[in-house]
Amino acid sequence: MPTANPPPTPGIRLRGRESEQRMLTDALDGARAGQGAALLVCGGPGIGKTALLDHACEVARTPQVNRSRAPQDSVVLKGAMVLSSAGTESESAMPFAGLQRLLRPVADRIGELPAHQAAAIEQAMETGRVAESDRFPLSIGVLRTLCLLGHSAPLLVCVDDAHLMDSASLDALAFAARRLGTDPVAVVFAARDDAPKSAVPGIPAATLSPLSDAAVSEVLGDAAPGGIAAGVRAELVRASHGNPLAARGFAAALSRDQLSGARSLPRTLPLPARLRGAYAPRLEHLPEPTRHLLLLASADPDCGADDLVRAAGRPETTVGDLEPAENAGLVRIDGARVVFTDPLLRTAAYQAAPVVRRRAAHARLARVVDPKREPSRYARHRAAAAEGPDSELAAELAAAADTAKELNGHSVASAALEQAAELTPIPRLRACRLSTAAQDAWLSGMPERASELLERAEPDAVSPRQAGVLELIRGQVRLREGNAIDTADALLSTAEQLLPHDRELAVRSLMRAADAASFAGDPVRHAAAARRLAPLARDNDPPAMRLAFAYMEGCALSFAGDYAGAVEPLRRATDLAEEVDTPAELIWASIAGLRLGDAPLVHALATRAVAVARRRGALAVVPQALEFLVYSEFWSGRFPSGIGNCMTGLRLARETGQRNCATHHLAALSLLAAIQGDSETCHERARAVAERSCENSLGLPIALSSWALALLELAQGDAHSAFSRLRVLNHAGAGYGHPTMRLLTAPVFVEACVRTGEHGRAEVALAPFEAWADATGSLSSQAVAARCRGLLAAPDEAADLFEEALRLHRACGDDDVERARTALLYGTTLRRNRFPGRAREHLREALETFEWIGARLWVEQARGELRAIGDPEPAAGSDRVDRGLTTQQHQIALLVSEGATNREVAAHMFISPRTVEHHLRGIFRKLNIRSRVDLARIFR
Repeated sequence: MPTANPPPTPGIRLRGRESEQRMLTDALDGARAGQGAALLVCGGPGIGKTALLDHACEVARTPQVNRSRAPQDSVVLKGAMVLSSAGTESESAMPFAGLQRLLRPVADRIGELPAHQAAAIEQAMETGRVAESDRFPLSIGVLRTLCLLGHSAPLLVCVDDAHLMDSASLDALAFAARRLGTDPVAVVFAARDDAPKSAVPGIPAATLSPLSDAAVSEVLGDAAPGGIAAGVRAELVRASHGNPLAARGFAAALSRDQLSGARSLPRTLPLPARLRGAYAPRLEHLPEPTRHLLLLASADPDCGADDLVRAAGRPETTVGDLEPAENAGLVRIDGARVVFTDPLLRTAAYQAAPVVRRRAAHARLARVVDPKREPSRYARHRAAAAEGPDSELAAELAAAADTAKELNGHSVASAALEQAAELTPIPRLRACRLSTAAQDAWLSGMPERASELLERAEPDAVSPRQAGVLELIRGQVRLREGNAIDTADALLSTAEQLLPHDRELAVRSLMRAADAASFAGDPVRHAAAARRLAPLARDNDPPAMRLAFAYMEGCALSFAGDYAGAVEPLRRATDLAEEVDTPAELIWASIAGLRLGDAPLVHALATRAVAVARRRGALAVVPQALEFLVYSEFWSGRFPSGIGNCMTGLRLARETGQRNCATHHLAALSLLAAIQGDSETCHERARAVAERSCENSLGLPIALSSWALALLELAQGDAHSAFSRLRVLNHAGAGYGHPTMRLLTAPVFVEACVRTGEHGRAEVALAPFEAWADATGSLSSQAVAARCRGLLAAPDEAADLFEEALRLHRACGDDDVERARTALLYGTTLRRNRFPGRAREHLREALETFEWIGARLWVEQARGELRAIGDPEPAAGSDRVDRGLTTQQHQIALLVSEGATNREVAAHMFISPRTVEHHLRGIFRKLNIRSRVDLARIFR
């Protein structure tokens, strides 16, 4: 059916308004069914009222299928008629202007009304005046007109910006809307919610709340289909405060380079003109002393009301001058602070002031801030008040940045140093401050901003040392997102450049070059870094540097296969960690612990590294520390915690632009999927790891994912594939494998060799693993070595070796997975040697652990072995835990049993809370339980 008004241009896709959309759809469905409805949509400027009305118009015009009949008899109903009008400020004083705009397309139908009602409407539309005695007939006439139209076809009436509509029109339309009964008419008003009284009294109201961060992120994605860098997106989401118009305006105002993170964002994002225009009248009507206080409050939202009065610098100003703003609903006093009821109103109040007034406001606020207690606030105000380069002020801000780093973290320090650099007239010093700001930006998780600051510093970095510093910082960024081999070469070159000028920076560059070489699995480049580093050590070095030298010495020896020689320096590195409180050194100590096979030590050191990084605001370092914390948790069977930390690390690595770190976490998740027997997930993750690792020469993640696939193949009974895969890994070069992973995968390779009859290859692979286990004294590693010897031994010797392995596992007490694997292999050996009674004990022990950690394929192996000795029943209690649960359900059950909420489980597993709830209902049904308490009791 033709519409009474022309359709609007295609609207913007709605995000995060599902419940409001359903409300409007229900009102339209009611109108189609002959039940009149009226609704008032309220909200602040830009919150999405007009978009919702456009959505309602689009839905109304769309033909509907009548589902009240049988499917074969369904018919398509024509779309509804739509009438629309909107209030405008220029016509708000013109009586009946809004009504004339609404009814003009259907003016020919007014003649069908009773004469006195038609005459009243026609007079109002033509002259804008009606006698007071005709107001009631006019309102009844409007109601009858809508009903008359509705009985011809369902009718939707949309009245936008009702708060700006002339009162005569709004009164008549509200009168009609309040009296809709069994008429096929829906009336929807939209109005601001900033007035004390409702714009349309007596109409049910729905207030639009700010969008969620996720919804704003989707709005930004729609506004910038070319993509937005994660850090930029997070900043735009924060600045938008849930307002979709603000989000779209911010995205539209930025360049392609700014959206991608190649260029920094403006210090203050400009509010879209429509929003500034919407907020301006609310501010302009206030007295001047009130506006002055609001400008100060907008420049510093943390400033208390009394401090604002002091900063105003006017004897006659008091806190009472804020009362007009409070009465207008613009601000509220929350304790001592002045809080804007709409955060974007604060932005509008600040941006509406001329730059001279803004600078003066910051200068006044700086006078009431204690620089020692709040250095970042003080630095921000001083910098914003500056009119040009100022050496003294720049030095003052740089000192404040150092203090801010200790109190507020690297992000705040970076911003303060950037401001100090902008005020620094000396090029050499400006380059120094910009490079330090870049380092802090990188540590705070903003690699794009760090790169932009380095680019700005480059023209002024004229000395070899300064140029070397810039390359060192670039190398640190590339280590986490670029090609590992290329980065190692670049950092080795940077170290040579820095060595004549700064020994400590040269040491740092060599350490990072070694990190890159290790990431690539390149022992040659790692050895080159170690050789250049060794002569730089000094007896009087601070603990952090001594830890670095000891760690590097131990790693180099370990890479070379001298495990006995590596133990002493590695132990020295872990001991020195007690004297160190910096995340990078704690991570190196964690890796030293891994090379010593000491999972509890690794867990303690990596946990410290995560805590220190979080405390210092070094967000980029957190996922790096989590890489090695996860290793220790997987070794010790702490899978719920390991899953959570791995997922957190993956998310943070992606958010902070560290693709290589994210790939490492993804590889660890593939290993977890292999242990849990989730073949599809394991292969999917391993494929993603291989693709990204080959691109950036990441030997460590690709070796870890190969380990995962081989473990999975072995669990599936495909020993030949596992053997072939690990044999390829053993001969892989830099960028495709890793010497340490060849060592750690030796037990899996030995098992695959035994199953395929390759005993000679098994002996060759086991020898270095045994040497490492004996050198480190790691009980868990010695137990695994004894297990491997048991697999290779003659039947009459195997039992003693397996018993020794189990004894060592029990003494270790922190390697549940390997202990269960040993028990399974021992039980299998005993069963084949016809000792069913002894085999049953070990197989049941293995089964219990595998069920607890959710290792489905190993559970099936253990049960198969038990059935082979005439014991088909699962071990006691296992039926409760694994009663048809899928791998994902088992993983959810484990997390929930550890106390995780649905939202936390969803975040860890990258699914929605609703999906978690759905799976929990299935878990409760399968396990015949009713509560989380019961679930925790089962998985205890």
